[in-house]
Amino acid sequence: MINFIVCDDEKEFRKKITMVIDKMFMKNSIEYKVHEFGVYNKEFEEFIKNDMSSKIYILDIEMKNSISGIDIARQIRKNDWNSIIIMVTSHTELGYEALKAQIMLLDFISKFDECEKNVERILKRAVAKVDSKKVIQFQSSGITHRLYLDDILYITKDTVDRKCIIKTTYNEFAVNKTMNEMIEELGPTFYLSHRSCLINTEKIKTVNWKDSIIYFDTGESIDLLARDKKKGLKEYVNMG
Repeated sequence: MINFIVCDDEKEFRKKITMVIDKMFMKNSIEYKVHEFGVYNKEFEEFIKNDMSSKIYILDIEMKNSISGIDIARQIRKNDWNSIIIMVTSHTELGYEALKAQIMLLDFISKFDECEKNVERILKRAVAKVDSKKVIQFQSSGITHRLYLDDILYITKDTVDRKCIIKTTYNEFAVNKTMNEMIEELGPTFYLSHRSCLINTEKIKTVNWKDSIIYFDTGESIDLLARDKKKGLKEYVNMG
């Protein structure tokens, strides 16, 4: 999933950005969500700390009753150099100042110079950067989905319907694939912790070896860890 975080004190402008994003993704199979903020606050601060993947920030440089977009970007970059940041401004000279601030901006947009057209152009660049990450594609209920691998926590086998259930950081999906097909498609970062469970080792936070419980960095857990699979999993955990 791609998370778009729009922070601007003008509600109408936030709506405009959201409409551009919705239009872009109308025919796109990638899951996305838009998060709107009118001010930098505790909720925004917690959002920055959240380890969700694929975040694209769109920040207004000048906001009333709030720190500037540049200062917000500095807060983001304290621990996160992977998320994409785009600035918007009513004063072009401030955009050039933002580019010099060493906060690794993708670009800036003027609110008065073909704004919607430029937002769409720059967001296409941002999404292309995100899309360079590995994905899995499948159909479910007639809909084509494309999931980023780093959004997947684990996959379990539904023995009743003979499907695989993909559990992501934000949803779950039933897929008409066998576990062996999933193993071949997902690659070496996924480990078969149980005959009916394939886990994303890069999302593991810790493991309770005694009780055979795997904890993920989202706070979720699963108890599908077979005794004969512990040694192999320890190699992944120790590598991390």
